[in-house]
Amino acid sequence: MQDSEVAYLSFDQGQARTLAAASQHLAELRGPQAAGVASKARQWAERLHSTLDASQKALVQRFADGQLSALMCSQMTCPGGDPLPKHLPDLASLARSKRCLYLASRNQLLLELVRYRAFAFDIDNQGQIVRLVGNFKGGGSVPRPGEDHSTQVELSSHAGLRLGPHTEAPYNCSIVASEGRSPAPSALILSARWNPANEPTRIIPLRGIIEQLGSLHALALTSASFAFTRSDCFVAGQGEADKATSMLQFDPNGGFSLRYNAYRFSLNDHASDAAARAFDAFQALVKDTQPMPFVLQPDTALLINNSRALHGRDILQDNRRLLVRLFGYSRFASPVVLNDDPLLVRG
Repeated sequence: MQDSEVAYLSFDQGQARTLAAASQHLAELRGPQAAGVASKARQWAERLHSTLDASQKALVQRFADGQLSALMCSQMTCPGGDPLPKHLPDLASLARSKRCLYLASRNQLLLELVRYRAFAFDIDNQGQIVRLVGNFKGGGSVPRPGEDHSTQVELSSHAGLRLGPHTEAPYNCSIVASEGRSPAPSALILSARWNPANEPTRIIPLRGIIEQLGSLHALALTSASFAFTRSDCFVAGQGEADKATSMLQFDPNGGFSLRYNAYRFSLNDHASDAAARAFDAFQALVKDTQPMPFVLQPDTALLINNSRALHGRDILQDNRRLLVRLFGYSRFASPVVLNDDPLLVRG
């Protein structure tokens, strides 16, 4: 089942050149955070799509329809050299760098290729669409220069701690906004600027797990029997915890959405015995499932369906590892829009 949930999209040389030219053009326009770039990315995506063969178009359509857990894109190029630094530079200088802007622009174009819109939450990442994932706050297997071990390290992508299997927050809803809160991202896309130790991102497709659970356990996961704690990276006082939410919902388009975090989810005080048994069964299946490793480099990008797959990573071994991440909404999602261009939604 896992193999049918994951697909691999390789570009030929001509397509890679088009993708590189498009990404460079978008980066020169200041990338995903700049007004007007989303429509340019859509135009480039349409141009690239017209060059795909039938099998490539079929893979793109499957992800667009929410029928894949992950899509690995490969055989892409980056202009010029990019030497590996001795230490990871500071976050602010990386955010301004041309190489990060190029990779972010390419990620936005690939999201558009599968008909997803890049966006940001108002309560996360300072409202910025591009998030750089690296050990900026400590917690890796090797201490950062000057790291203070007495300080508790937050469980977020800006630290080097192990991140257990999870979907991306928020966890209140998956498709349609609820009580003024926008749904969780439909997808995320990751590429690597540096990954010298070839450390993988680990994916667990969920369809097989839900099928193994059976109908009664799956039904129990749709009940408001679960609590979650607030994400460390959200703005203080926002993105509050919830004590009565479901984990699983089925959608009108024929798919399903699951929300879960190995270190934030628990049963609430009013959960039934049926919900408790279902939660235990789900966690046991996740623990027993061998995650699929994906090693990212500058010539690859990984699209992850946030409703259909868990992702995570081990503790970082080389603190120079740097990923470039964007969130995307599918055409099925209905968020609370605060700004349309660039797309900013209420978390």
